[in-house]
This record gives sequence, structure tokens and C-alpha cells, in this order.
Amino acid sequence: MVIDKITAEQGITAALSAQLIDKHSGNTERFNRLEKYYKGEHDILNRTRTSKGIANNRVVCNHAKYITDITTSYLTGNPVTYSAAAEFDISALNNEYLEQDIASLDSELVKNASIYGRAYELIYADEEGRVKSVSLNPKTAFVVYDGTAAKKPLFGVYYYKRYDISGNCIGVSCTVYDAETVREFTSDKEDWRSMTLAGEAPHYFGGVPLIEYKNNAERQGDFEQLIPLIDAYNLLCSDRVNDKEQFVDAFLFLKGIEIDSEQAKKLREERILMGDDLSDAKYLSKSMTESDINILRNDLKQDIHRFSMVPDLSDESFGSNLSGVAIKYKLMGFEQHVRNKERYIAKGLKKRFKLYNAFLAKKNSMAEVPVSQVDVIFTRNLPANNLETAEMINQLKEIVSDETLLGQLDFVTDAKEEAELAAREREQTYRNKITAVEDLAEGGGY
Repeated sequence: MVIDKITAEQGITAALSAQLIDKHSGNTERFNRLEKYYKGEHDILNRTRTSKGIANNRVVCNHAKYITDITTSYLTGNPVTYSAAAEFDISALNNEYLEQDIASLDSELVKNASIYGRAYELIYADEEGRVKSVSLNPKTAFVVYDGTAAKKPLFGVYYYKRYDISGNCIGVSCTVYDAETVREFTSDKEDWRSMTLAGEAPHYFGGVPLIEYKNNAERQGDFEQLIPLIDAYNLLCSDRVNDKEQFVDAFLFLKGIEIDSEQAKKLREERILMGDDLSDAKYLSKSMTESDINILRNDLKQDIHRFSMVPDLSDESFGSNLSGVAIKYKLMGFEQHVRNKERYIAKGLKKRFKLYNAFLAKKNSMAEVPVSQVDVIFTRNLPANNLETAEMINQLKEIVSDETLLGQLDFVTDAKEEAELAAREREQTYRNKITAVEDLAEGGGY
């Protein structure tokens, strides 16, 4: 959301917050639709038929959830790691990340961005003065930027309704975070425009502690443009089942034979019918062209995967004997899609790093580290071919640093720590050899 910088400089008031909330609430219907599709609540479930006797199966094939879950797991299935230049120590910040399992939060943020096209993280200090992060629902949070080309974040807003134990709304609350202050606006009515300032306090993050993670430049979800294709696939599968059901319950056409209702029931049970040479009996049903239906179904399925750029991993082309290079070629389109997401997610993670660093620096827990000196490292969640990786590492020895090489191994979670452990082991092994040689020279033997 963008507003004029001058408007923000005039002060963040309850009235301004209410106006922005009303504007943001215009996205609620879209967000709800995207959330429903992820949960499997597709439009096909609302289909009705004009006749009670017509089959109305409603089949949901949840490609939306598949696209989001595969993309999220591929990008953040392995925890994001951080590497700083040699002269900077970021161990204190990494410890803060580890203690609150920041990897789970990263996965939740990427998932929200995949569904809604955006995700929000709130950074705060808990009762013990420890810095923490939490994911906010995009339906109740947003960041306001200035109207300049730089789109500098001015403040973030988190709003919600309050309910009693019976589920009745007893008021509304809105918290606004700018670069220095936290303001709380509340009302005992279910009306944002009746809010008043309840309190304000400084924070110590050195910036707006509410971060927006964009999924792409357009802030669209990964499956948002594919909803018509998903609906068409659901409709085809539902009608296919309907046709099967109606084929079983087809009308029996009798020619030259007269029966009443009781005889019809007996015929259904005993399956015996008597007639003469002029009599005829056959079922009335439309012919089912399974091959044509399969072609259309496969075409729709391929289009969903093609335009989402998320491969169908159940396809036979993904065999168990593929090399790492072969898999990467098959995932090339998917990789480009994920790399675009990665750039936007990395921007948000660097903002988080900067805010955490500023807070910890004020507590003298660590020195200030320029964010430009920190690399955010994403490791793809792919089946690892450790033999190929080991061969590559051996070929790059003395060309690339040990820490970088160790970071290529999927079972190494902290490359820097592992490099230090390996160096100490080599040093200890060397000392043991020296001691053994000295013992031999003194006549002690091995």
C-alpha cells in the first residue's frame, strides 16, 4: 500500500489507520478465495443440478495445494543459512534464530507468499527482552510505503477484532509500527473509525519491524492465475464420474412389452424378462469415449503444471535412477520460477537480519554487521547424490575454500563449524604423528 510521504509526516492517527484498514479490507474476498482453494474448498463443491435424478458428484483435485506445498518444500525444506565475511561474527544472531526455530517460520512465510502473493513477519521483544518473530495473516496486516521511486517503508499495520468467549465481537484493535514507535489504537465498538489512541512506546529495531515478503512483483499467488484451469479439471473429473454413475443407472427401453411398476421392481430384482419375436429391450445411454476424455484430462493437467512451472513429480519421467544433472535439467523451468521467488524472499530475510542485528547491537550482544557483507544461502530440497558431490569437492580442493565446499553437503548444517572441527582434527592427527615419531626416536617404540 502506498501513500504520500507528506501525509505520513503529518502523523499516524486513528483516523488515518481506519482509512488504510478500509482500503486493505478490499482484498479480503480475494484472500479468502485463495485460502479456500489451498484448503480444497473449490467452486465445484457449490455446483447444483436442476434435476434430482441426475448424478452430481463433485470431485476436487487440489492442484493448488500441490503447487504451494512442492514450491515451499523445494525452497525452504532445507533451512536457510547465513554466511558473513570473515571479519564479522554473527554467531549471536544465529543462536537467536536457532532458539526460536526460525526455519519453521521461514517455511510458513514462503507458504503464505505462495498462497496470497505476500507474507508478513512481525519482529518484537518478549517479556524477557529477547528478540522474536511471528508470521501474520496477510488478511490482517500490511506495510505502507511512500510514493517515491525507492518505495521506502513508512510503517506497518496489524489489526484484528476482539471476541468474547461466546464469539461476540467486543471491539477492535490496531497496532501501528513505524521506524521508532509502536502505537496501539482500540475501540469497544465494531467500528475502525471509532478507535482512539490507547498507548505508544518506543522500540529498538532501527526500522519498521513489520516486514513484507513479496511472492513476485505483482504480489500474485503461485496458483492464482491457474484457478480457471483447476476448475476445468475438477469439472471434467466430476462429470466423468457422473457419466459412469448414470451409465449404471441407465433407462431400460422396452419395445413390444408392457409392464407395470410392480413387474418393473421384480424385473430389477430377478433380472428376467419375457417377450416375443417382435419384442426388444435395451438400455438408453450415451456412448462414453474414454480416450477423448483422457486426452482432455491430460492436456488440462499438463497445462496446470506447465503454466505453474511446478513439475508433476509422479510422472514416469522422474525415475529413481536419474543423475543429479539429469534431475536439474528436468527441473530447469521450476528452478527459474523458484529463483525469482528467492530474490524477493532474500530481500525480506536481509531486512530481518538488519533489524535483529540493530536490536542485539544495542544490547551489546554483537557488533553491527553491514547487511551487504552477509550472504543468504538457500539449499534446494532435492534427493542428494553424495557420490557426485564428493567427486566435485575433491576436484575443487585448493581452488574453493573448505567452508564453501562443506556447504555443498546436505548432511552438514553449519559449514563454518564443520570446517573448524575438521581443521582441529587434522591438527590433532598431525600432533599425534609428531609425538609418535619423537617416541620412536627416543627408543620408546610405537
